[in-house]
Amino acid sequence: MIARLIADMVELLAQLKLRQQLLRSGLWCWSMEIRNAVVDDHRRIVEVMVEWWGGRDLSASLLKIFFIHFQNTCFIAEQEHELAGFLVGFFSQCNQGEAYIQFAGVNPQYRREGVGKRLYNEFFAVCRSHSIVTVKSSTSPENTLSILFHQVLGFTILPGDGEINGIEVTNSYLTENDPKVLFERNL
Repeated sequence: MIARLIADMVELLAQLKLRQQLLRSGLWCWSMEIRNAVVDDHRRIVEVMVEWWGGRDLSASLLKIFFIHFQNTCFIAEQEHELAGFLVGFFSQCNQGEAYIQFAGVNPQYRREGVGKRLYNEFFAVCRSHSIVTVKSSTSPENTLSILFHQVLGFTILPGDGEINGIEVTNSYLTENDPKVLFERNL
């Protein structure tokens, strides 16, 4: 019995070491399935949002209508049928050649594994195929990881009408007194 337990522990450690090697090589994320969203994905995402955002309920920003009318620009990342991440975007109806990323999130278990980058690159590819040349997005000024992530992906911070912690913000971008950091990336 003890010998079997030790053998199982050795096997588990070997698997963990392999996973770490895959993470370092970048191959782990590339084995992940990226697909277009379907309506049922909305429920799956809303159910995990509070957990993924450390207790903050941001589900009001993620309406089901995106999953009905913008499936070709919304993406789901899954690893062995587990929700690893998502991106909800759309093409602007008013500004030709422009797209907007409404919301993106990565399961905390899969962060720093390239999931977000793959989702954004999938969105960029669809944008390019539809002659979209500019992608915009926004985030809360408190979300320093999101700000850094966008900058690493080549987004620039757009000028705003205020500043929080040294970052330019637009103080009432989506609603009154709800500052956002605005981003833009040319494709």
